[in-house]
Amino acid sequence: MEQSDHLGFQKFIRGIILVGFTMLLFKLIISGDITNFIAPKMLPFIYFATGTFLILGTIQIFRSDSKKDMELFCDCGLDHAAKSSPIKSLLIYSIFLFPILTGFMFPEVILDSSIVAKRGINLGTSSVAAEENQNTNTQEKSTGESTAADDTQPKSVDDLYIEGLLNSEKIVVTDVEYQKISGYLETHLDEFVGKEIELTGFVYREPDFTQDQMAVSRFTVSCCVADLQVMGTLATGDEVNNLKNDEWVKVTGVIEKADRNGVTIPSIGISSLEKVEAPSDPYIYIY
Repeated sequence: MEQSDHLGFQKFIRGIILVGFTMLLFKLIISGDITNFIAPKMLPFIYFATGTFLILGTIQIFRSDSKKDMELFCDCGLDHAAKSSPIKSLLIYSIFLFPILTGFMFPEVILDSSIVAKRGINLGTSSVAAEENQNTNTQEKSTGESTAADDTQPKSVDDLYIEGLLNSEKIVVTDVEYQKISGYLETHLDEFVGKEIELTGFVYREPDFTQDQMAVSRFTVSCCVADLQVMGTLATGDEVNNLKNDEWVKVTGVIEKADRNGVTIPSIGISSLEKVEAPSDPYIYIY
């Protein structure tokens, strides 16, 4: 009987833990804070997990006082039940209870520049490979043009998109197009030099930045915060001098070239700068 009671208590605790995770996920979903941890495309999986935890937790709780567990114990003189000390059980279950309790006790915090200092920031450091690819594509295109009788080949989707950006009066970088436009600036920088651009992000300064330099930065998330990366565009101007890390700004300026550790990267010569409120959802989601 004592062993049966012990097994029933174990099932009850496991059921409470599963229901606790259900309540935590439900709280994050209702408040909208769930997107502080995962990309929106992962929400269907979270909904499925929430429902599954609720069902399994409820089953475990109802089974905790089931009399059928008595059948697990025979009168053969041998102990068929796995034994564990109370301290060991407490430590094991604490591993699962801790994230539930902290999830309810502490507010969700948006990541800031302290994370950038640890993870580093991408300021167009992939430009070397991008320039090599661009040179290769240029050579292939010139070879194709020399053998073609006329210039009748249709333009690719990328070419049409870049052409649209170049023909626009000003490039306004939205959250949806952030990743795409940033990539095109790196791979086709020569074509974009001198073009006006508007960009919004938070201020971050590397230790070796000059007083008039900053990175207009954004966090990018593909699946969840575990794969988070930090992208930034170098911006230069006297307006930067009094700005602090994590302040959100809207920057308008002209695209230029800059040298960063021997690598040519995009830069913005600031013509106007405006402090703005941080968006309710500050992450850029990569699809």
